[in-house]
This record gives sequence, C-alpha cells and structure tokens, in this order.
Amino acid sequence: MAIVKNTSTDEIIVLHSQHLFGRNQQLSNTHISESDISQSHATIFWKCDCWYLKDHSRNGTLVNGKFISQSTHKLQNKDTIQFGQATSTKWQLIENNAPSSYLQSLTHKHKIYALPFSLDMLHTLYQDVHIYKSVDQRWNAKIKNNTIALIHGTTIAFNNDTWIFIENKNFEETIDHGQILKQAYYQFTLSQDEEHIDLKIISNKLMLDLGSRVYNYLLLTLARKRLLDANASYSIIDQGWIAIEDLISDLSKEFVKDIDAYYINLQIYRIRKNLSAIEPYGYLFINIIERKNGFIRFAHPYFKIIKETQVIGELPVKL
Repeated sequence: MAIVKNTSTDEIIVLHSQHLFGRNQQLSNTHISESDISQSHATIFWKCDCWYLKDHSRNGTLVNGKFISQSTHKLQNKDTIQFGQATSTKWQLIENNAPSSYLQSLTHKHKIYALPFSLDMLHTLYQDVHIYKSVDQRWNAKIKNNTIALIHGTTIAFNNDTWIFIENKNFEETIDHGQILKQAYYQFTLSQDEEHIDLKIISNKLMLDLGSRVYNYLLLTLARKRLLDANASYSIIDQGWIAIEDLISDLSKEFVKDIDAYYINLQIYRIRKNLSAIEPYGYLFINIIERKNGFIRFAHPYFKIIKETQVIGELPVKL
C-alpha cells in the first residue's frame, strides 16, 4: 500500500494503482481546487514494482523541488510532490508498497489496515475477526460466527469502530485491455479560433494526455467526418471513410500550403509513436487510424469535441 501525506494539513491518502490529481472533481481521485491546478494535473501510477508520476498539466509539478513538465518521473519513498504554488498542494510519499485493498476506520481516518499485510496483526488485536480471500479471490470478513462478503464500500463493525472496505487492486494484475478500449473516448478540446487542439483519451478514471500537437488537426478532421456520417445514419462500418486525395485537398486548404501523402503518413507515424510512449497504456490505442483501398478514417467510435466548455459534437450521438 502506498500513502501520501499532505505536509500542511496532515491529510493521508492511499494511492490507487492509477491515481489522478486535478481540479476536475468528477474525473480526479484527489480533487485540488487551487486555480493553478489543471483539470487533470498529474497521475501517480504503479508499474513494474515501482511508483511513477506522470505530469500532464499546463504549469508542471515539482518533485523534490525539481520541475517536471509533460514527462514521467520515478518516485522514491519520502519524495515530496507539489502540484501548485500553494503549500497546501504539497504531499510526501510516506509509504511506497504495491497497491492493496484496505480497511479504513470511519471514526479515525488515519487508522488503516492494508490487506493482506496486516492480517496477522489484525487477528492478534481482534480475536473475533478473521479476514480472508475465498477460492474465487474475493475478500470476506468473519466476525464471530457471521461471514460478510466484502465488496468496495462495504462497512463492518468491530472493536467499537466502523470500518469501510476499499477495493484497491493492483491495476497491472487485473487490467482488462479490452474493457479499457471499450470504455475509452477521445476528448478534443478546441480554442475559440480552433488554433489550439488539446487531445485526451479517457477510460473510466484512466486519462492519457496527447497534448496539443499539429497532428491533432488531422485526427479532428477525421473525427468530424465520422460524426457527419453518423448523423447521416451511416452504419458503424461505413462511418468516417475519406479518400486520401480528398483529405490532402482539405488539409492543404486549411494550412494554406501544399500537403502530400508523405505528410499524411508522417503525421500518422508521429501519432502512433507518441501513443506508444505515453504511460501507462498509450500503446493500446496506436491503431487509432484505419486504412483500406486508398481511404482512411478515425478508428475509434467514441469521442467528444469541445469548444472551450461547450460540447459541439459527440459519438455516440446524444439525442
């Protein structure tokens, strides 16, 4: 189990295997309200027996006073992490073990038992309590003669306290790549003049930041073609296809310069290269561009197009 502690408030947070810090209350695991914090500021994640921090913010993150921007940094125990200018955004990594499920006291928030590491201690302290995994790898609590199946959010009472069970699996061990792809959508965020296009992939609470790149306009153009076809009631297998020659013509007009097939292929190569380098699961999305017989399309069926704060296009189409 890994724990970070706020150096100003002493608040303690147990890290999830993919733990997002940011100003977006719906998306973030830990909400930070300061104005210099990005909506999705940084992710701390577990991979290959180590914790890493991935910054995907506009203002960067400080790790031990070192500025980290749009990059990944390996974390060590006792590292300090500061997300914004205010001292209230500064945390210290005080435990860096692997992610694990745990019991947390509802009376004393700092009282936490990691599972299974604390089972012996728990049983020693409370003789009538036994917590174990069944043959199907599900947690159960046996209190006196009563057996309770533990699912995320279950509360149990013993030793004059009430405890909540938090399921916090090692994401690497339980990840279903197919589910990540099925639940994912691409989020295009445009400036008012559409000169800047930020692109993120969001799947549940997993967020991959592709940043603001030149090739985002190519992806946006293909996504808009798919949206146009969907609104015209094309079937999913027929949506979004555009001839390479037509795409070259459209982009040449937009960029006010001659674009050729080599330029298109170079941008696709850069898209795939960038995705394969984004931790932890960018490589799952490298087939975002689909080709057939001189045609090309945006391969993923789910996306949102947002101009400033307003959704101007979305698949599936919202009625």
